[in-house]
Amino acid sequence: MEVLEKIIDDIHDFLQKKLPYKLSMVSGDLIWPSGEKRNIVLNDDMAVELGNPNMDSLSCIVWSEHANKIRSSHVSVVGPDIPESFGKSLPFGKIVLVAVKGFNEENTYDRYRDMEMIRYSIDLKGYMVRAVSQYQQEWSRISKEAFHKGFSFEILGKALIKEFLKRDYISAVEVIFVTSCSEDVKALKAITSDVRKVIQAMDKMVNELTLDCNGCDYREVCDEVVELKKMKIILVKKSKEVI
Repeated sequence: MEVLEKIIDDIHDFLQKKLPYKLSMVSGDLIWPSGEKRNIVLNDDMAVELGNPNMDSLSCIVWSEHANKIRSSHVSVVGPDIPESFGKSLPFGKIVLVAVKGFNEENTYDRYRDMEMIRYSIDLKGYMVRAVSQYQQEWSRISKEAFHKGFSFEILGKALIKEFLKRDYISAVEVIFVTSCSEDVKALKAITSDVRKVIQAMDKMVNELTLDCNGCDYREVCDEVVELKKMKIILVKKSKEVI
């Protein structure tokens, strides 16, 4: 989708304006113990909080079929990393850029939903995703034990990259974390706003019984994105076959 290609360029432009920022290339095995699906971090045990509902938060996936747009296996951090943030509650931006292959009007929605669920596959001892209260937001906590053992965004980013690359339709992953200030998270929300519109348009087409465009809030984005038009044609065809 051309609209997503531009967003990736705009995200990288945003990073250039934030130089110097921390940039790491991660490789090799992930060395961090599993939480064995029991990652509960209560207030008294919390060292760092990310994206509290009272602060700005963004969690977004942007995909492209052009692998050269993705800095494969790189993790960027704009703002303080976890080891620098004991006792703090930080605004939080997390953007995952993904190089994909074989996306079409029939599978894009399902594959996006599959990627969206990956966050719940991350099982790192002392790291808890507390809630995803609204679309494209994420609230998480890091325990005191994990903090003192050196938990960092490089570890979290590496775990995310590892999980994404388990999908055979994904060839490269780049992860960006932002904790610098609410203004930077808001800037990224503005940059990625069209991602939200594309996903909400797909949600509406797939989950609602009617495919009538008249009066639809997402008509404008569907008119601009060729892939959404093709998706609607497929869904209309399928609905007629059922009838």
